[in-house]
Amino acid sequence: MKKAAKQRNNIIRVLMAAVLLLLVWSGYNLYQSEVQLIYMAVFLWIFTVVVLLWYGNKWIFDFLNLRVSWLSHPSKRFFLQLLISILYSLLCINGSYYLFKVQTTLTAPTLSQLIVLNVYGLLFLIPVLLVNFSVYFMQQWKKAHVESNKLHEENLRTQVNSLRMQLDPHFLFNNLNVLSSLIEKDPLTAQDFLDKFADVYRYVLEFKKEELVPVSEELSFVDAYVYLLKKRFEEQLRVDISIPSDIAGSFFIPPLSVQMLIENALKHNKLSAAAPLHIEAFIEDNKWLTVRNTFSPRADSKLRQSRTGLDNIRKRYAYLSERNIKIHQDESFFVVSLPLLEIEE
Repeated sequence: MKKAAKQRNNIIRVLMAAVLLLLVWSGYNLYQSEVQLIYMAVFLWIFTVVVLLWYGNKWIFDFLNLRVSWLSHPSKRFFLQLLISILYSLLCINGSYYLFKVQTTLTAPTLSQLIVLNVYGLLFLIPVLLVNFSVYFMQQWKKAHVESNKLHEENLRTQVNSLRMQLDPHFLFNNLNVLSSLIEKDPLTAQDFLDKFADVYRYVLEFKKEELVPVSEELSFVDAYVYLLKKRFEEQLRVDISIPSDIAGSFFIPPLSVQMLIENALKHNKLSAAAPLHIEAFIEDNKWLTVRNTFSPRADSKLRQSRTGLDNIRKRYAYLSERNIKIHQDESFFVVSLPLLEIEE
């Protein structure tokens, strides 16, 4: 898309250059023909107006792009740009006309001349601006359509990757080892462990094709997942989840996203009984589900690998919402905040 936009801008620049060269060539012919001064003045006025309108309206467009988004405020942006462009364009036309008129005829333009000038100016400007807006909207619609298809494909791939991560043979092997040891030591706990183990895989299989799940469903799965982890790591791991039931039942997140953050914390931080890994999950401002873990990176932990799960979550949010995840890291904590999403009825 960037290449296409660059090519489009190059074409526009070439056309603009051609128009300016045509005007210069016409002016030179007028000068060679020794025409009256008034015609040279008219030519120079037209040349000045074209340059001022082109670069001025381009600056207005770029300036408003930084402050009033088409996506967030389309109506406000449309009328604001239309009004500012018309006012600027009429100011350029009238101001330059006044200066050239006074310089060439030593008389100021009459009221009737200014009225006619502004009427013709509006009749020319409004259709040009509307065509410009229409072309811009068509380009943005095409760009959004292409990006939507790419994000949809990426979303499907990340869901498959999430499923593969949970069915990792290492995860299965480690939990089977724990289960095997519990069967001999504590059959009742072994039964509970097996139930939670089944809950984990049941959730993965049930929601693997869903784009969003209620927070309550994700937390029920995470509860079973954490139960398995605690049986394996015991005092080396602390997990505190404090999320109100009304929030958990009202909002949605991509499936396996909280679990993936917990898995990342385990994969890339040190664990010990003396300095356990502490993971917290809580709600911020009724807008974010935040997962925070103590930051104690392993010597063999690689930053690129640690970003894989975060990129997975980020891409799914890009497909589902305009809001994106927030990441913060300092010497003590690694924090990821997931936007809480709502489903319109």
